[in-house]
Amino acid sequence: MSVDVRKIYSEVFASRLTRFELARIIGARSLQLSLGAPTLIDVSGIQIKDPVAVAIYELLKTSLPMSIRRRVEDGKYELIPVSKLITTDVRKYLSTILETWNISSRV
Repeated sequence: MSVDVRKIYSEVFASRLTRFELARIIGARSLQLSLGAPTLIDVSGIQIKDPVAVAIYELLKTSLPMSIRRRVEDGKYELIPVSKLITTDVRKYLSTILETWNISSRV
């Protein structure tokens, strides 16, 4: 019985953000915000006005019009919207980051 590693990889990871993609998205959006780009969500109710925190909030609200470019099997590329790749695990992880950020800012 032979196992096709590429097929397993594509099935498991095709619908998830990798940690590197997540860092790239948050970093790129926070850079845009720090350079004066308008926010895509209402930030009046957010306690933390840091560009990284705002980028995480925007990602959680799935309001970022960004796409991930991934290579497919035939060597071509496909663009996948970030909003389709946000899983419950990613939401939980990002929410935990924001909660600890709120706690550390009060100390």
